Parts: sequence; structure tokens; C-alpha cells
Amino acid sequence: MYKYIAVLLVFLGISHSTMAQRVSYPQLVNRSEIPQIFINDMVIPNSDSSSTLMFSFRFNYDFIPFRRVQVSEISQAPENAEYYSTLRFSAEVFEGTIKKRNSPATNTAGRDTWTDTLFVENFEATQTNKQYASGALTATLEPGTYNYVLQLSMLQEINERSTQRREIKVPALSGKDKGEIYLVRSVNETPTGTEFLLMNMEDNIEFGKDFTALVRLPKYDPDKNYSVEVRKASEDRNSDPVYENEISNELFFTNSSLSIHKDTDPALILNESGTFTYAVIPIPSSQFDNSSYTLTLNDTKTDSAVAERKFQTYWQDMPASLYNLDIAINMLKFILPEDEVEQLGRGSDKQKEQKFREFWDSRDPTPNTVFNELMAEYYRRIDHAFKEFGSQQEPMGHESDRGEIYIKFGPPNSKERVFPPGGKTRETWKYPNQTFVFEAVSGFGDFKLIGKQ
Repeated sequence: MYKYIAVLLVFLGISHSTMAQRVSYPQLVNRSEIPQIFINDMVIPNSDSSSTLMFSFRFNYDFIPFRRVQVSEISQAPENAEYYSTLRFSAEVFEGTIKKRNSPATNTAGRDTWTDTLFVENFEATQTNKQYASGALTATLEPGTYNYVLQLSMLQEINERSTQRREIKVPALSGKDKGEIYLVRSVNETPTGTEFLLMNMEDNIEFGKDFTALVRLPKYDPDKNYSVEVRKASEDRNSDPVYENEISNELFFTNSSLSIHKDTDPALILNESGTFTYAVIPIPSSQFDNSSYTLTLNDTKTDSAVAERKFQTYWQDMPASLYNLDIAINMLKFILPEDEVEQLGRGSDKQKEQKFREFWDSRDPTPNTVFNELMAEYYRRIDHAFKEFGSQQEPMGHESDRGEIYIKFGPPNSKERVFPPGGKTRETWKYPNQTFVFEAVSGFGDFKLIGKQ
């Protein structure tokens, strides 16, 4: 229940964070299990003076409540469907700024609604973050200031959940000095034009994967040279970028326009007719560290930014310990002597991060990629041990004897539990070259290591 409350607080606009200055490992586990929802607002220029305000969204299945398909509903459900959910998501946009209480109501400038019915075959599918419901809501608006409210109803709830009203400015794009940057998951050629499937995760891009930046240039000059650079958000213009490259002419599309495809996964279609210029820039983000960045498109002649956007990598199943550097270092106690762990934990945050990265870089089985499989597996085992081997008397399952063996050696090839008459329950874990024997010390799932073969 905690994780649903946490997400609803975010949806309702109430600040909620477990990342206080002092944080415990169990708090990080709770945070990592909070279901994710993503809601993006973006402005798409139209061929006339208006723009389209689009809210794209993605609700992971572990956020959505599901219900068993009833006998009376079987005829409407796909074969083998065991659970279902219904969703209704709407946006209403109002003219002007947010009015004070008791002020006259403002005129509605746009309204849109999305509905869907989801079916899954088993309970596990209702708990996954690998599947999601997604779509988009749109409103065509002239330049100006607006406010909006989003409303969500699940499983045909009578009372919809509503966000707080929020203001948004729709600029006159023809007069803007900087263009917009859209984060794109994939690019596909279709009969109607080039389709750009949006990342649709707010300012996040998938960690360890490349993406494409679709950029509108407000004052494109074919005689100028343009370049793209990506820097860590914490660093200034004097630091070296993590990526930079000149943009070749074939990446620019003049006299173009965008249309919106909003069924299922939202996408933008680049049409070869219109008054705008777009650049399609591949970004090799599979080589970027898990961090926050600033992407800038520059006019190299004047060294001025033509478009700029911040983004961060998103590691969907990142182990909980890696949300906090001090805890990640402390968790090395299962494989390092105490003095080495203490040495890694000394110094400033920047120094500790550098030592931590160097430690795992030296053990990376695939050094040519940014993803360190060994590090990910080590911290994944800690999370599994915490959840699997914790008990009422010892909630820290990763610090139990079974937890420590699991962290060091992984899952056993075989596991056997015996219940001797009048004796204590024993559990035997067999690996290719060794065997561990544990004995129950209570009736609450606590086991101690009593032998090794």
C-alpha cells in the first residue's frame, strides 16, 4: 500500500522524498519499489500561429490496480485473460493564469480524454514495470498563458484523482531564439513520413541505450555550421563535454512540419511540407555514465546555443544501494576487508565517487560498455537477500547467514530442506564445488550457517 500512496502523492502535486540527507538502506528499497508514472508536457508548432500542447504519459502496470475478470465479463475479455483494468485520463486547459479563490471561472481553451481497457494473463503481469499503458492528450492553442488540470480514474472510480492546477506558457514560436528538443526512442520510416517514437519518460532516457534528439531550429542558416555537445549537468562550459560532434547537412530537414500520432505509444511525424527546419541528431548515450546531462545545439560561428535541454539517464531496475553512494560503498563489506571499505568511504563526495567508480571499473567484464554487469549483479543480490531472507526477528535479510552466502555465491544449484523428527529444520545449499548447511534457530525463518563442505 505504501508504494501506491507515494505515487498518488506525486500525482496530486505533493512533495514526497525518501532521499533526505540521512537515509537507510530499507528506505532506499522502498523508494526503488515505488511504481513509476511519467507525464510530459511539450509544445508542438503548427503551420499557422497556433501550437499544440501535448501531454504524453506512461503508467507502468505495477502502478495500475487490476481486478480479476468476473464470469459475467468473460465474453468481453481476450482468451486466457485473468485480470483487467480500465483507465480514463483527461486534460482540461483554461485561459489565463490561475484564478484566486472565489474569482469568476475562466473559459476552457481545450479538453481531451483518453480511455483504455487492459487485460493480462496472470497476477505477475499486474506487478511488472516492463509493461505500461501510454498515450497522449492534446489541445490546440494560440500563444498565451494558460492553466490546466489532469484527471485520472482507474477501475471506473467515481471520484477522479486530480492534479493541482498548473500554469503553462505557450510561446509565439516564430519569435523564439531557441528551439525545442524532443527526446526520441526510435526513428522509423512510414508511408506518411518519418516517425519519431517519443521516449515518453519526462526528461529521462534509457540508461545504456542510444537515443535521437529531434531539434527545431528557429533561425536556420544553411551557410552556418552547427554542432552538438553533451555535458554533465554539474559541470560548466569550461569542462570537456562527454560528447561533441559537427552536424552534417543531411541531418537538417527544411520546409518541414510535425504532426502527432497519439495512439498507443505517442510519436511525432516529420512531414516534408511546412515552414520549419528540424535537425535529427543521433546521440550515443549508451556510452554515458548514469547521471544528469545538458544537451546543446550550437551555432559554431557565434558559439551561441540554438537549442538546449537537460536530461538524465534512467536505469529502470537499478539496485536500491546505488541510489546512495555511502550505502553503496558500505555494502562492499561482504567482499572487502573492513579497512578497505573505510578507505573507499573517506574524502569528499567527488573523491568517494571516483574511488567507487575505479573499484568497479577494474572489475568490469565488459569495459567497452558503460553498463557494468558484475556491479549490477552484486547489488541485485543484496536486494534479493534483503527481501528473501529477512524475518520478524532479523529484518535485514542481506546480513543473515543465508543472505551473505547468496550475495557472495549467487543462487545455489540446488536447495533442500529437511525436518528431522524432534530436531531443528535444516536447509542445504549445493554449489558445484561446495555445500553450505543452515539450521533454523527460531520458528520465524531465521537460519544460521552450521557447516560447509
